[in-house]
Amino acid sequence: MERNLQSASMLDEVQTTRPRVAIAGTSSFFGAAVCNLLSPRFEVAILTRSMTRAMSGGGEGIEVRTCDHFARRELAAALKGVNYAVYLVRNWDPSARLDQAQSRDMDLLIADNFAWAAARAGVKQILCRAPLVAKAGRITACNARETEEVLTSHGVPVTVLRTGLVIGPCGELSKLLTSMVQRMPVILLPKLAETQLRPIPLEVFLSAVQHCVGNPETFGQGFDIFGTERITLRWMLEEAAKILGRQIRFVSWPAMPKGLFRAMLGILHPSLHPDFLIYLMDMISDDTSGEDNPVEQKVAPGWKPLREALEASVLTARAGMMTPSPQRALDDEVIRQMQRVRSIQRLRLPERRNAEWLTEHYFTWLGTLLHPFIKTERDGTGSWTVSFKPLRIKLLHLTFKPDHSSPDRRMFMISGGALAGYLGGRKARLEFRDLLKGRYSMVAIHDFAPSLPWFFYRFTQAVVHSLVMKGFQPHMKELADPGPA
Repeated sequence: MERNLQSASMLDEVQTTRPRVAIAGTSSFFGAAVCNLLSPRFEVAILTRSMTRAMSGGGEGIEVRTCDHFARRELAAALKGVNYAVYLVRNWDPSARLDQAQSRDMDLLIADNFAWAAARAGVKQILCRAPLVAKAGRITACNARETEEVLTSHGVPVTVLRTGLVIGPCGELSKLLTSMVQRMPVILLPKLAETQLRPIPLEVFLSAVQHCVGNPETFGQGFDIFGTERITLRWMLEEAAKILGRQIRFVSWPAMPKGLFRAMLGILHPSLHPDFLIYLMDMISDDTSGEDNPVEQKVAPGWKPLREALEASVLTARAGMMTPSPQRALDDEVIRQMQRVRSIQRLRLPERRNAEWLTEHYFTWLGTLLHPFIKTERDGTGSWTVSFKPLRIKLLHLTFKPDHSSPDRRMFMISGGALAGYLGGRKARLEFRDLLKGRYSMVAIHDFAPSLPWFFYRFTQAVVHSLVMKGFQPHMKELADPGPA
């Protein structure tokens, strides 16, 4: 019996000394699959901002750590004790009842938070996925480069797996193919439907993740992962029709505008985020061949034919269309009930300027722009008050937080004022933050609860804020690019 107790003790010690990996972005089909893949080998911690996901738990051997991805100190606390991190976040779901922000800007802000928090927590590696796009000038490729630059900016080694389209169950591509075949007796195909693509099954991507996580030989490097079979979008649609037993007429229209095809897909599948459709158009517009590398060679053996992967994915997507997951609906309802606002605007900084300069310039400019009505004042602590001048009403009070600030980041808590609503729970805040080596600064409002009734706020205060920021952007551009307008 003593021997059995010793064996059990040794087993517990082995289990507790396994390295710990944190995964951000588990709401995507990539994240869920990676979570299941790594749990036998690592202690897995899911980082989520979803309240419904936190309440449902992570399953056997998987810890759920709730944190706000827009709050970097929360992320640092959630990453405590983590050896390696997998970053798969994409901001295609709402983060507040009103998001006045582009997805790419939210991506950058969260990536910077994550990289800062990982460095602070002593994480040894960040692994992320990026799109494999042939033409560097495409929007998807530019956004991916910016995200990679931000992830590497705080010193943690980053491993990047660049892939073309990934075919797997519950993926957006599989859902879109299934919707097209199920709902359209005639499908018009533009010229890009004949582009040679080299997608990979989900299992291949997972093999690459398995090989790279915790592998020092891959730290600080990028690897292209691409398929061995060359196929087209037309082939995928034809195969999906065969799998589902549908008689579809495919009509080639080489002159069909790409924007028209994208709009057709959006109407067909309205739940898809517009940025996903832009991403999809970029991914299917060019050949996705990459450069040979050790990771590609490692995952190539045992390649499953793409038709098998497509069949499993399409059949799963058809079943999922009948029984959708309630988690997203519950999250959306929680967001709607909280009635919070998030606004993120990207500004190009003039040379040798930073967030500290931008903060002073912004509030001074705001008071000048709306001079007959708005007055802005700075007190000795660095805090600002925005007042309605004719009636001497304090609209907003912004308390400066020096312990959360630096020359390239200025943080203010929205601590009062007639326009600020309930201030309990999550703390409403305004921040100015430099990114991408000071080329840009983000002006971000998080978790703001307006005091005005929501419908009235949506068409008054929210509109005014949007117009003010749109006016400030060209003003900053003129300062960044001096010369004739």
